[in-house]
Amino acid sequence: MKRSDAARAGAEKLKRAEAAIDAALRETAELVGLLPSLRLDAQLSAVIGQEAIETLGDTLTHILSARRTIVKAHGDLAEVRTQIGCGALAIGDMGKSADGDTPRTFGLHAVDGGRAA
Repeated sequence: MKRSDAARAGAEKLKRAEAAIDAALRETAELVGLLPSLRLDAQLSAVIGQEAIETLGDTLTHILSARRTIVKAHGDLAEVRTQIGCGALAIGDMGKSADGDTPRTFGLHAVDGGRAA
């Protein structure tokens, strides 16, 4: 296997691993956000489910730690790529939209009432 093929295969796997961590973060955060609404809708005491919410908070902390370390690994692997003599790699669909002219927003869009950065 050529070095460039190895680098590309590693980059694809890294991209999938990063996406999996982001999906776990999103799903867990949505669950944490949903539970208080469900409790209120069911007219349950705030005591109900408190321990579960705290445990999910711990889960979020661990997922954030995993995200931080995979981002570090991403940088470390970029250094490895340089060490083995491979230039920058572009993988995936990260640039323009299907029409080739419109910049991609990756699902981000302005909402009414938002504030400027």
